Amino acid sequence: MRAKPLAAGVLVLGILAGWLGGCRSKEAPKAVVQQAQRGPTLPPGVLLYTSQGKLWEFRRGEPPQAIATGAVWFPAINADGTLAAYWEDAGSQMVLMILNLVSHASVRVGEWNSLGALGRNLNLRNAPAWVPGRDALRFADGRQIWEVEADGTNLQTVYEQQEAGCFAVTNSPDGKHIAFVLATEHDQNLWEYSLDTHKAQPLTDYTAKDGSVGAPAWSPKGERIVYVLYKAEEANLWGIPAEGGTPTSITKEGRTNAPSWDPTGKRMAVSSGTQNPFTWQIALVNGDDGKFVEQLTSVTAGAAAPAITGQW
Repeated sequence: MRAKPLAAGVLVLGILAGWLGGCRSKEAPKAVVQQAQRGPTLPPGVLLYTSQGKLWEFRRGEPPQAIATGAVWFPAINADGTLAAYWEDAGSQMVLMILNLVSHASVRVGEWNSLGALGRNLNLRNAPAWVPGRDALRFADGRQIWEVEADGTNLQTVYEQQEAGCFAVTNSPDGKHIAFVLATEHDQNLWEYSLDTHKAQPLTDYTAKDGSVGAPAWSPKGERIVYVLYKAEEANLWGIPAEGGTPTSITKEGRTNAPSWDPTGKRMAVSSGTQNPFTWQIALVNGDDGKFVEQLTSVTAGAAAPAITGQW
């Protein structure tokens, strides 16, 4: 009669021993390693610029090559470096072109005769601007700001200005705001237009004596807009908060023009005046203080109107 409780006790002890033994044989759980979050992979740096009546493409690590000829003005490049847009001078008219940098197929969007001499003004740099996150462009024809898809379809007016000339658009990172240059007979200032409220307002208030604004470029981080202030023979970079405020000086040497941000918002390509002899070349500068990083072109005839994307 006592054997049954003894057997039961042995069975319980055996199960307990097995359980303990199993626990001892298992490995301790490994610590979970948090992987660092990586930002979007950027393509190698790509630069577009104009020189000697041609549009040039310079990809980091490769020699520059001409991709369009003729009187070419003010190129723009999309974020992944596959599409370019630029103005082609047709005499009394300016033609907007879109070029696929992979297939080399081109689209003729249309031609405008309202641009006049200001449409070719290097100080304004009336470049088209790619809409962030979309294969679409916004551009100014001197009286209106337009939007169009990269295949040339859905051309529509975004903003119209009858009392002055509007030029040189740049888009906010969310695509909901446009900064542009408003030129009157008396002054030339930076304005901002909201696609949500459909209202435009000035961001700068320079008199002709103070200088003229041109070539704005909205930072990819969204916090400020960099522009060029032209005074007498000098051209310097200035920055202003995107919502407006007090402008701050970025460069002071008087030979910096046409800023184009890289996608990170850390650096800009600019037209930089070199000496002995004096020519305009394309240089890379820091976005915060405008300090020189690297000269990207060395062309005897000079280079102008930079547009960059990718990793620099």
